[in-house]
Amino acid sequence: MVAPAALVVVLAATGCGSGGGSGGGSATSERPTIRWGVATEGITSMDPVRAVQPTDRSLSMMLFDGLVRYVPNNATAPFEPGIAKEIPKPATEGGKQVWTIALRPGVKCPAGQKTPAYDLTSDDVVFSLKRAADPDKSTFASVFGAYDKVEAVDPATVKVTMKHPVSPIAFLPTISNWQGGLVVCKKAAEAEGEDFGKHPVGPGPFKFEKWTPGQRITLTANDDYYLGKPLAAGWEIRFMSDDTARQAALFGGDLDVAAPTATGDKGLEVIDSRPGFKVVETPLFGTWYLLFNAKTGPTAKPEVRKALAYAVNRADYVASAGKRTSKPTFSVWGDHLPGGIPDAHVQEAGLTYDFDVAKARQMLADAGYPNGFDVTITTPSNATSSQILQAQLKEIGVNVKIKSVDVPTWQTAMMTGQEPLMLTLISYRPTPQIPYTDFFYGPSYVRGGKHPVQNFGGYDGADDLIEKAAVASDSKEQARLWEQINDKILQDAAAKPLYVSYQAYGAVCGFTMGGAEPPVAIPGNWQPSYQATINAQAKDC
Repeated sequence: MVAPAALVVVLAATGCGSGGGSGGGSATSERPTIRWGVATEGITSMDPVRAVQPTDRSLSMMLFDGLVRYVPNNATAPFEPGIAKEIPKPATEGGKQVWTIALRPGVKCPAGQKTPAYDLTSDDVVFSLKRAADPDKSTFASVFGAYDKVEAVDPATVKVTMKHPVSPIAFLPTISNWQGGLVVCKKAAEAEGEDFGKHPVGPGPFKFEKWTPGQRITLTANDDYYLGKPLAAGWEIRFMSDDTARQAALFGGDLDVAAPTATGDKGLEVIDSRPGFKVVETPLFGTWYLLFNAKTGPTAKPEVRKALAYAVNRADYVASAGKRTSKPTFSVWGDHLPGGIPDAHVQEAGLTYDFDVAKARQMLADAGYPNGFDVTITTPSNATSSQILQAQLKEIGVNVKIKSVDVPTWQTAMMTGQEPLMLTLISYRPTPQIPYTDFFYGPSYVRGGKHPVQNFGGYDGADDLIEKAAVASDSKEQARLWEQINDKILQDAAAKPLYVSYQAYGAVCGFTMGGAEPPVAIPGNWQPSYQATINAQAKDC
């Protein structure tokens, strides 16, 4: 989640390259260190159970790995084995569903600053899954709500017992190379404690070397990676929130890949026109929303939320983000995502909240605010989307004051549950159950929820449906419930979906990610990063 001029943070999270068009030093070596300029001031954590920002998640996928993995070249393909020797299948033991996972031999935990290298075992996997399911430690604990018990059968075998039967589409994502499914090295996690997110150690293709806050993070190749020695010697991730400086560094040969400037399509056109460089437009990243606080202030009234939804014009946000990397959407979870609801259904249901200022004014007056009201929102610096929102709501008398802060301060504000309006992105998830549970389920409320996750607005109107969908064993029934949840969220105007975001970045011509350009993978899927490299001789794209 980030709010649009921080969209460039998101746009950087797909790929990288080395050796700018003018022949950067790292590109001249046989095994390059890839220099990636990200449009952010820093990150929050590299711990996969705390990695909530796009760059955080990209780094965690480079440092850790999952028991099963998404297929890089086909987002809808079945999972492939990762740390697991094969894809597990469910069985019944003692009247309960169990998943027995055999581990691949030869997976290594590299040395950390406090721990030596060692062979990964079932103890690491059990520790990782229990940790991911612990709401006191994990942002993604709700994903593991169906887990009953996780245990080591022997050093090479893990058994997961479920509270109730779940389908493979519900279970396998929980052990995938994505967020809480990423396996950590137990010894390092225990030795580092609360500092593990600053000194991470995992069985991924790269190893953490150094983090200079506000400047850069350095990774080096894990040559013991179980899928093979990475082609790059490492990555240097530079924090460069200034558009002009970042673009100059790319074109000047000091970066190999970088987020484009925050000028929508124009920023990409500049890269297109520059000899020696290319724009890579990659798969879907996620959906942008205007979220409303359903607990406090004027937006606690559904009628007010609906009025504001009608006052917001999606087209303005798409124009700002760029039509090459965004398109409007009506569904909370659209059919461009697994298990999503087609926009046509939302249109038929009359829940699109098409832009209508006159209707918005009248609804706001009917709700008791004929003269509008004042609100203050917290937003990352240079967030043009907040300025768009400010201008749009001014037309109906709602005075939006913008408090610009750095990203960590903005994240803290979101977690208070007091923000009245929030422009945010929900990135790719393997099923709609996860975003519904994390963002729109009462117990996930960040302020007072039983299991706080990312329900920043405190909405709880679809709780019964979300709980039913969580335990549905029939895939058709589960799909029907997901549609009902989508409709209920829209009926209550807990959020207004704005647009679907695609990723793009500028890179030197010789860069390749995973051996193919553009990389076709799940959004933000950095698992092919061990195959990323640069052909220093490539000058023409």
